[in-house]
Amino acid sequence: MFFLVIAVCGGPFMLYTQKEEIVFEPGNIVVHAVYLIQQFAEGSLGTYYSGQTERSIAEDILPFAISSFKLLFSSVIVAVLASIIFGLLLQRFRIVRQFQKVLNLLATIPDFILIVVSIVGAVGFYKMTNIRIITLSPVSDSDSTWFPITLLSIGPTIFLMKVVSLKYAQIGGEDYIKTALAKGMGIWHVLIHHVYKNIKPFLIADLKKTIAISVANLFIVEYLLNVVGLTRFIFSKDGSYEFNAAVMGLLGIILLSILVYGLIRLILYVIERAVVYK
Repeated sequence: MFFLVIAVCGGPFMLYTQKEEIVFEPGNIVVHAVYLIQQFAEGSLGTYYSGQTERSIAEDILPFAISSFKLLFSSVIVAVLASIIFGLLLQRFRIVRQFQKVLNLLATIPDFILIVVSIVGAVGFYKMTNIRIITLSPVSDSDSTWFPITLLSIGPTIFLMKVVSLKYAQIGGEDYIKTALAKGMGIWHVLIHHVYKNIKPFLIADLKKTIAISVANLFIVEYLLNVVGLTRFIFSKDGSYEFNAAVMGLLGIILLSILVYGLIRLILYVIERAVVYK
């Protein structure tokens, strides 16, 4: 994984244009990788530039990682809970099915467009009410987290809720579900102890895709809303591209994705032991 990150982050140094000609120099990656390893050997992660200020990556990576973790974990947990509640437990209510039709319509729109439209709506809301909920100034960082979390939750929630709803429709028509209802079992008992158990494998299988969607949107949300997170190491608005910073930022995001996946699995396990298998 480390060498894959090295290759991705070294792309701009390996392949670039110079005087309207395409230059391919794979040796540049080796040079930067060796320098990075030397920095590691010296007990340093290197430095990066924030505007005209040179800052230490080691000093900023932890607060940046915490900020990105909050956004990533919150968006995924919202997607998982919303898919279980609305895609499974409340699926039989008509208003929920109508709501899902709206989400299915939104699913045809790219997440980037939904995020931009939401930002435009927030700007319009500010003009009408003078209440600021986002920060778009390039010299000022975002001072709120709920709006970035909301934007970041849109894509994974739509995806995962659609998956759960489709599996609910398939499993709900199975003979063993009809038999359980015919025996007089309550609807909540059937949903929790029969339907959920059969939907869970699909939910877990698509959890990685859900996290991948959140990570992809994380780059957009943090950049557009000036959220101080790991993507700032990769896409700096006022500084040049730094290899060391890009490697640490991308590697940090991958590790956070693995951590979020493990925490979500743990939360689902605890919920199952407390509710499903009690």
